[in-house]
Amino acid sequence: MAAIFWLAAAMQVHARPVAQALVPAASRRVSTPVTNYDGKPITGISFDPSVQPYSNQHLLTLLPLKEGAIFHARDLAGAIQALFATGRYADISVEGAAFENGVRLTFITKPAYFIGRVEVNGVKQPPNSGQLVSATKLILGQPYHDTDRQRAIESLRNLLRRNGYYNPSINVHTVRDERHEVINIVFNVDAGDRATFEAPTIQGRPERDVAGIVKSTKWKRFFGLLDWRQVTEARLQQGLDNIRRYYEKKDLLLARVNLRRLDYNSATNTVKPVIFINGGPRVVIRAEGAKLRRGKLRQLVPIYQERTVDEDLIMEGQRNIAQYFQAQGYFETKVTHSQHNESDNVRVITYTIDRGHVHKLAKLQIDGNTYFTTQTIRERLYLTPATFPRFPHGRYSEALLAKDLQAITDLYHSNGFLDVKVSQRTLDNFRSKRDHIAVFIQIAEGPQTLVSQLSVEGLKSPDDSYVKSILHSVPGQPYSEVNVASDRDNVLNYFYDNGFLNATFDYEMQPSKEPDRVNLRFVIHPGPQKFVRDVLIGGLNTTKPELVFNRMELHPGDPLSLAKDTDTERRLYSLGIFARVDTALQNPAGDEASKYVLYELDEARRYSINVGVGAEFGRIGGGYTLNAPAGTAGFSPRLTFGVSRLNFLGLGHTVTLQSEISNFEQRAGLSYIVPQFTGNSNLSLTFGTLYDSSHDVRTFSAIRREASVQMSQKLSKANTLQYRLTFRRVTQSDLLIDPLLVPLLAQPVRVGLMGLSFIQDKRDDPADAHSGVYTTLDLGYASPQLASETEFTRLTFRNSSYHAINRDWVFARSLFFGWNAPLKSGEEIPISEHYFAGGATTHRGFPENQAGPRDLETGFPLGGNAVLMNSLELRFPLIGDNLGGVLFLDSGNVYSDIQHISFRFRQRNLQDFNYMVHAAGFGIRYRTPIGPIRIDLSLSPNPPRFVGYQGSLQDFLNPDTRDKLPRVTQRINVFQFHFSLGQAF
Repeated sequence: MAAIFWLAAAMQVHARPVAQALVPAASRRVSTPVTNYDGKPITGISFDPSVQPYSNQHLLTLLPLKEGAIFHARDLAGAIQALFATGRYADISVEGAAFENGVRLTFITKPAYFIGRVEVNGVKQPPNSGQLVSATKLILGQPYHDTDRQRAIESLRNLLRRNGYYNPSINVHTVRDERHEVINIVFNVDAGDRATFEAPTIQGRPERDVAGIVKSTKWKRFFGLLDWRQVTEARLQQGLDNIRRYYEKKDLLLARVNLRRLDYNSATNTVKPVIFINGGPRVVIRAEGAKLRRGKLRQLVPIYQERTVDEDLIMEGQRNIAQYFQAQGYFETKVTHSQHNESDNVRVITYTIDRGHVHKLAKLQIDGNTYFTTQTIRERLYLTPATFPRFPHGRYSEALLAKDLQAITDLYHSNGFLDVKVSQRTLDNFRSKRDHIAVFIQIAEGPQTLVSQLSVEGLKSPDDSYVKSILHSVPGQPYSEVNVASDRDNVLNYFYDNGFLNATFDYEMQPSKEPDRVNLRFVIHPGPQKFVRDVLIGGLNTTKPELVFNRMELHPGDPLSLAKDTDTERRLYSLGIFARVDTALQNPAGDEASKYVLYELDEARRYSINVGVGAEFGRIGGGYTLNAPAGTAGFSPRLTFGVSRLNFLGLGHTVTLQSEISNFEQRAGLSYIVPQFTGNSNLSLTFGTLYDSSHDVRTFSAIRREASVQMSQKLSKANTLQYRLTFRRVTQSDLLIDPLLVPLLAQPVRVGLMGLSFIQDKRDDPADAHSGVYTTLDLGYASPQLASETEFTRLTFRNSSYHAINRDWVFARSLFFGWNAPLKSGEEIPISEHYFAGGATTHRGFPENQAGPRDLETGFPLGGNAVLMNSLELRFPLIGDNLGGVLFLDSGNVYSDIQHISFRFRQRNLQDFNYMVHAAGFGIRYRTPIGPIRIDLSLSPNPPRFVGYQGSLQDFLNPDTRDKLPRVTQRINVFQFHFSLGQAF
């Protein structure tokens, strides 16, 4: 007869074996101690249900119980604990049948489930979907318990209540993925109608009429004249802030505005805020002894920002005022403060400022440094000797001096000089000049501590050789805690990226027998390696799954690399079609060798709209008149509008319609963009169509209809190739040139062009480069095989380089060369394909598109088939850190063809335009977060002269009046100005 015992445990408690014997024939339980079966052989081990989170073979390796081994009760408890440690089980019971020849064990399990996708539906924003999901506090990949559901519902109710939904109905629907042990949770919300505000109840001593307070809240529409607005958390907080702002403007800085409660009226679905307000005394902050405008005082004294008064904030304001005047050259500024009550309702805080004399930091000298150059140290300092005009008094304060001394100390410490001493001496009346000071910084470097020996323990090949190759703290190198910390980060990142998620790094340092040497011992514990069990993706509604899977860098069986996980997240975001990419490990605390990697995606809105308003001005106007072929000062408003359809057909593609309207250009373009073409992050494909009506070249108006396809291939971080096919038809109108030239240059033409572009960008900052190189090479061929009505080749080359002279001065240069070559003898290239140049980004000695050959009758520009321009710039600081200056020299021109490129300085006659025009000038740059705003003023010693008519276009085109029009000699203005955003190149 067989006897059966049973053992049960749950994941929430520590398992304690409880043994019971079952006699099936009699259908009754009999208590039998498990220890009674000690010493019997184990004849079999099985699992119920048969489908387990792991294979039976893997589970058996986890258990201390083995088939054929001797059964011990203590091993049974250990087996249960081993299974629980995986994190995959919510409940485990063990059933055993004892026979004469041994014991058969059956592990009866209940799987644990882990949180997958969480959705909250049915709520009109606000709150948005992200806030709703966050409110549930259900974290992706974490174990799920039934108690989590009610807690999530209560948290959602609180969030909805704060946003005016006081009667929501919330139903929870769960979907279990048995195979992957994932539970997806959907909250379906019937939010009802959002409550509206009603007149608040004001308590306390507001020192203001209630009507004014209500108006400040803006909880009523149209300046408080219409109905009440709906309740939202942001609107409620904004209303309270508006009330506080009123008291702040009245200097009632001690005013207290607190929301006591929100009284909800279910009958009217309205909310009455109960607000306690105590106006308090008026706080007046004054500055005496030095002029300090009120706006600057409010900026320097944090009492205004914190809306409270305490001694710490008063002292912080005192320090800020002192540093403000010290930065203006009053290095000895002393600031004190006092407080008194002028009346029961007025409290006065007075800052007394003793600026002393204006000083000048005439000299900053650093001595004692041999390991680092003075220039290296100076680059890390805030102190700056006086230089005109940027820092007329220098930059000095006691706080800055203390920071600089610490910066020097940290620099030496990080390079092994553990006993470095940095001191300073300040000398007044330097060189017998009153109010001139000098700062002398003395560095006593001391000995440099080097690493004598390094031992690395805990590694195996091939990890050992690689880890040693990335260490900085190797024998012969300086010892510092900074280097050790860097080594720790590098080592741990290496192991984290190879699936060793529990890797640890310890070290100890011992003095060496040699002087100024240390011995280092690194102890590394990689821990168990983790692998990817599978990658689970949720949240795809429109997007094709293969679009996401093709961008995954983690695959089943791969080491669990955190770097690849983060890089996959970045690649998905770069598609531009996901509003949120959430990634996590399922069962993160579980002790298992392979884990599921979860990605939960929220698709972004499919449509986006952009609107922009701007303007341009300069020598761009003049209208259709013969009087000003070189342009006159003009102004044009500019409006842009665009709409994009994201994730078209679920493929991650984008369709964009972009338009632009101004006095000089009307443009509409439709593009179809395929990012990461074929799943390759280095490829993108773009199809485009364009309609453009432009008047930016004063000679004619052009209407361009164009279709193109372009493949972009990123070869490396700096290098990109572009392959392009373009088909366009251009027609000209409003011609201001000799009609006899129309058949030759300005007939409508169809161009089919294949092109190849190479782009190399090694600039440190594309908006304002200080170092690096930027090069573009564009090759094009207009071919009859592409239905082109003209045949020519095009080569365009641009190269710019940037060289930092020191921390603040930059020398920049740019070369621009272009060449159109007709392939049929006697054939002219259409004027629409000519090079037009001149202006803010090419040659600042010309107005926009005014360089090169001109019509000999009217003087209007015709463009050319070659261009050569060179620009030199010296960029330097002017005043402070944001205002800079530029000295520039632009040279070059647009030429009729490559054979006529000339470096001549002078124009031979009024028909000669193939010479080099020069322009020197000065520019101002003001630094902004989106790039520098610039103004350039140029002077050209040799601008082109030409002959033109005076009169209207109608008189010129009329044969009866044309000969009567006066012809006068004109020229490009010697002085030019340009205003734009960003550097010239």
